[in-house]
Amino acid sequence: MSDSYLILYLGADWWGSDARALAISLRELGHSLIEVNYEDYFPQTWSTWGLRLARRLLRTSCAREFNAAVAAQADNTAIDFVLVFKGMLLEPGTVLAFRNKKIPVYCFYPDVSFTAHGNNISACLPLYDGIFTTKRFHRPSDRIKKIEHVRHGFDPHVHRVLQVSDKVRNYYERDVSFVGCWSPKKEATIQAIVDQKPSLLKLQIWGAGWQRAGESVRKRWQGRGAFGDELALVYQNSKINLGLLSEAASDTTSGDQVTARTWQVPASGGFLLHEATTELAEYFIPGKEVATFNDTADLTRKVKYFLEHESERQQTAAAGYERCVASNYTYAAAAKTICQYHESHPVGKNKNV
Repeated sequence: MSDSYLILYLGADWWGSDARALAISLRELGHSLIEVNYEDYFPQTWSTWGLRLARRLLRTSCAREFNAAVAAQADNTAIDFVLVFKGMLLEPGTVLAFRNKKIPVYCFYPDVSFTAHGNNISACLPLYDGIFTTKRFHRPSDRIKKIEHVRHGFDPHVHRVLQVSDKVRNYYERDVSFVGCWSPKKEATIQAIVDQKPSLLKLQIWGAGWQRAGESVRKRWQGRGAFGDELALVYQNSKINLGLLSEAASDTTSGDQVTARTWQVPASGGFLLHEATTELAEYFIPGKEVATFNDTADLTRKVKYFLEHESERQQTAAAGYERCVASNYTYAAAAKTICQYHESHPVGKNKNV
């Protein structure tokens, strides 16, 4: 790349987030970022009934404050482009404030559905100068004319092998762990494991939404998510980490083929048992660097097998870790794609609106 850019970056900054990992990769490429983090305006960690109700009631006011803070940067002529990570609170008028100043606005979108987080994301899609998605089933359409595929990655500051005490190891040690949000498919998959060995298996779930699960799965839930270094602690101290994928949404024809965990578990030194997909095999060697399963019956067999074969588990985890490091599976590739796209698409060329 020929230039260093000043980027207005709209994302999140908690340790372990994909938004933060992408910001780090952009800085490591030599670019400068002005960050406006939506979670500063709309807190995501409030979990009690009262606070969740307050957040719902305050959403409009929070969004107004967030958009005002973003729009205040529109007169900054030093900004080369705006990069929106997901864009849950961002309103079309704010995007247009930059487009009217000839400042390109791009969106990095990591989720299956464009409609799962409210109306703003879908409303802004036609206004972006480019959309970068981690899903190959996201295709150009009447509303999305310029879309590029990028992959997920890991954050080397978070997803890494940690030196831990026996006390920490004993606390986080599990037979099987899953870190991720609830969905009906994921619950059914974990239910199959629980049904196979309901009392003997040490199985733990971390993530949002699992209060919706049935009792036998819900009681395996930690009651919260895992963030920052705790992610690496969970991954490397679990004998088996499940790579469960989100199912198709109402506005998509497919579910996930890979997810952020695909890279983040091996980068943390964890053993990954992942749903078998063709895209996974592009990045890791199944059976050598990660283990795979085809259906719930195969999953329960593989869980039993790998719990009984520690040496094979350790060899696979070590090979997966080496692949992540050797292939530099960070977000650097996505950061480079975004900046190269900006270089090759001058302002005003092929506008969507």
